[in-house]
Amino acid sequence: MKKNNFMGKLEELLSSVPEVDRKEMLYDYEEHFTVGLEDGRTEAEIVNELGDPHSIARDLLSEYKLTRVDQQKQGTKTLNIILAAIMIGFLNLVFVLGPALGIFGVYIGLVAASFILIISPLAIIGSVIFNGLEDLAMVFFLSMITCGLGILLGIGMLKTGKFLSKTFLKYMNFNKKVIYGGKGVKAA
Repeated sequence: MKKNNFMGKLEELLSSVPEVDRKEMLYDYEEHFTVGLEDGRTEAEIVNELGDPHSIARDLLSEYKLTRVDQQKQGTKTLNIILAAIMIGFLNLVFVLGPALGIFGVYIGLVAASFILIISPLAIIGSVIFNGLEDLAMVFFLSMITCGLGILLGIGMLKTGKFLSKTFLKYMNFNKKVIYGGKGVKAA
C-alpha cells in the first residue's frame, strides 16, 4: 500500500470527525511519512510500520470520543461551580452578612471600650486640674480598677479576635468546598 492509499483510507474512516480535528489527526501520520522518507525508507515500509488503517482509525475515534466526553463533563462541572457560587453568594448576602456585620460592630465597640478603660488613669490628671487634690485617692483607685478591667477586656478581645478569624476562615473554606464540591458536601 502506498502513502496516498493509506492516507485516503484513513481520512475516509475518520470522516465522522469534524474537519479541523481530522486534519490534526492526519497531520501526525503525514509527519511519519515525511520523516520516514527522509530516513531512506520506502512508503510501503512506513505503511507496514504504522499498521492497518482500520485499527488506527478505531483507536483514534475512541480516543476522540473520550476526549469529547471529558470536555462535556468539564463544561457541566463549570456550570455547577457557577451555580453553586451564585447560590452560596446569595445565602451569604441574605443570611450571613447582617449577623457578621453586627458581630464585627460589637467586637470593634468592645475593643474601643477596652482601649478607653486602659487609658482611664489619665483621668487623674484631669481630676487634679479641675478638682485639685481632694478625692485624689478615690479617683486613683477607681482609675486603677477601670484600667484593670480594660486590660482584662483587651485580653478577652484578643482571644475573641483569634476565635472570630478562625471561624471566618473555616466558613470561607466551607464556602469553597460547597462551590468546588469538596469532601462530604454536594454541589448543586
